[in-house]
This record gives sequence, structure tokens and C-alpha cells, in this order.
Amino acid sequence: LTLHDNAFRLRLRPARRIGATAVLALNPPLDYYVIHNRVRTVARGGSRILVEWPSASRELYLWGTIQRGGGARAEWLAVRDPAHYAAWVLTRELRRHGIVVHGGVKVKHLWMHDVKDFKWADPPPPSSGVVLAGRVSPPLFEILKVMLKESQNLYAELVLREVGRSRRHIGSRAAGLAELQAFLTEAGIAARGYNLEDASGLSRRDLVCPAAVVKLLSCMYLSTERDGWLDLLPVGGEDGMLDHRFRGTATGRVLAKTGTMTHVSALSGYARRRTGHLLAFSILVNNYDEKARPARKFIDRVVREILQQ
Repeated sequence: LTLHDNAFRLRLRPARRIGATAVLALNPPLDYYVIHNRVRTVARGGSRILVEWPSASRELYLWGTIQRGGGARAEWLAVRDPAHYAAWVLTRELRRHGIVVHGGVKVKHLWMHDVKDFKWADPPPPSSGVVLAGRVSPPLFEILKVMLKESQNLYAELVLREVGRSRRHIGSRAAGLAELQAFLTEAGIAARGYNLEDASGLSRRDLVCPAAVVKLLSCMYLSTERDGWLDLLPVGGEDGMLDHRFRGTATGRVLAKTGTMTHVSALSGYARRRTGHLLAFSILVNNYDEKARPARKFIDRVVREILQQ
């Protein structure tokens, strides 16, 4: 279960009086967590805020100082137990609308020792309950568009597990990865060209060669889903993670997905050449010691050279 993208934001601004506690605001404004705010407003010395969050606790401690006149400070934090959080919010909303809820919030997680095979399961039995309300998800393409244009890593992980649940009746990472490997094999991509541990690409054990990426890009371009697929990718100089890149004569001519981690910069997609034809490309830069900006400038320079052809 996922609610509010499994995240919440702490926002602190200086109090009017020196020495007073900083003013705290939460987004979303829920009292799920108990927050002990011990950040003091100071006249000078800058702002320094520390967050202490004991494991398995819903109590957070904020320490430090915030300088008056220095503006507000914000910190995004991840929800520790997404299922419990979603159930708690549901219970709260039911009660707020006058619906009686007995008992507290309980969640049950599916652990590896609870199933025989984490890559495959029998179809679930039909539900014996009565549906009181339902919500239809947006089309998959709309979800994928947010995932790719905004680099929403959480959506990538959730979609991978949904693939496992839909095809193998178990929403596990292992089931999703098995389906992903089957798809890549069908696309003609040899297993030696990649090693995938997750869907977001954040694992340091994720490995892929540019040739495998270009093979995938070619396969998708030749598929019946081409138009929808191209619509998912960020457009250079226009939207998503490329809205500030490839502006000017290159605007609208690059459809590509970024990939950025510490010491890693990548860009893969399509470049529309002067002839009007799309060229699939994949540029992966790893293990550099400098900041990301020089690597990104190198990638952009290579892509602009492609566009001139």
C-alpha cells in the first residue's frame, strides 16, 4: 500500500523571537508522527538542523538552530511502514466522516517464509467480502509517464511488483524481475548484457551495457506500442528531467531518460537528426571523480553532435 508517495515533508521557519522554538509545519498535515521540536531561533550563526529518528519508532526529534531572516528549511523523510501508515490514514478518514471503526490498526506483511516460491504463487481465492467502494487506477501509461518524466523511483518499484502480481500472482521483487528478464529475452537482449537487482536502478549491483539499452530502444520503437512509448520519455528543452537541457535548435529533438547517481551520469533515448530520422543512443558514464556537471556536459555535447548528422 502506498499513500502520499510514501513520504512527508518537515518545514521549519524561524520564530519571531530570538530563542523561541522554530515554527514547524507538516505536509501532509497529519499527526501520525510525534515530533519533538527543539530547534531554536538564533540571530546569527546560520541554520543547522539535525533529525533523530529511532528505528521502529513514530517519534522524531529535531535539534539545532535556525537563523532569523535566513528563510525556511525543509526536509523530506520516507514513511517507515507504508502499509500501517495507509491503514492509519484510512481509519482516521472513516472516523472523520462518522463511520465507527472498532479496534486499532493492524497490518500483515507477506514474508519469504510464508510462501513456497517467491517467484510464483497460485491464483488467490475469490473474495468473500462485499465491495462498498472502489477506485479505478489511472491508465498504466499515465503512471509510467510520471515515472519516466519525473524520475519517480518509487513508481518504478511499485510497477515492477504489480507486474509480478498480475503475471505470477505474487507482488514480490523476485517475481517482477523474473518477468522483466523474460521480456528482455523476448526482445533479443542477452542476459550477459545486464544484471538487474531492482526497478529503479538505485542498487550498485545494477549493471547494464549501452548495447543492451540500444537494443531495447530499437525493440520498443518497432513495437505496436511505439507511439505510447515515445510519449512517455522526457523531451529535451520542454518537460520532465530534460526541461532545461537541449534548448534552442535542439528543443524537441531529444527524447530520452536520464540516470544520475553519485559518480554516475547517463542518458539513453532517441535523437531526431536533421533528416528527420530517430537514432537510438545510450551514453553511460561511470566512476568519475569530478562533479556531475562535467559528465553531463560531455553527454550533451555528444548528443548535439548526433543531432548535426
